[in-house]
Amino acid sequence: LIDGVLDIIKEYHANELKLVLASSASMQTIHNIFDRFDLNQYFMAKFSGADLAQSKPHPEIFEKAAFATGYERSQCMVIEDSTNGIKAANAAGIFCVGYDSVHSKNQDYSIADHVIS
Repeated sequence: LIDGVLDIIKEYHANELKLVLASSASMQTIHNIFDRFDLNQYFMAKFSGADLAQSKPHPEIFEKAAFATGYERSQCMVIEDSTNGIKAANAAGIFCVGYDSVHSKNQDYSIADHVIS
């Protein structure tokens, strides 16, 4: 995991935010990461774009993630490190924080609602 991410996950969970993973990675890769870092306890659902009809920038994955929380999309937030993910969040009508990571090169964060690094 990227330095500091586990602490943020734990803090969000401790503050009773509902966490859902919506990733373009395969479900097997997601399971491997979740098992390695013992993340299942913090997330209420996981979605893989590989299991959907269309992947990001199509909004379906974020629409499903928001629905899983029981909240309206206007009450949700996406943290994304890719241009296609930010486009998908925007298309789903969900506030998007662009994460400008050293691991994500040549991405356009200008379309995010807020950018962090």
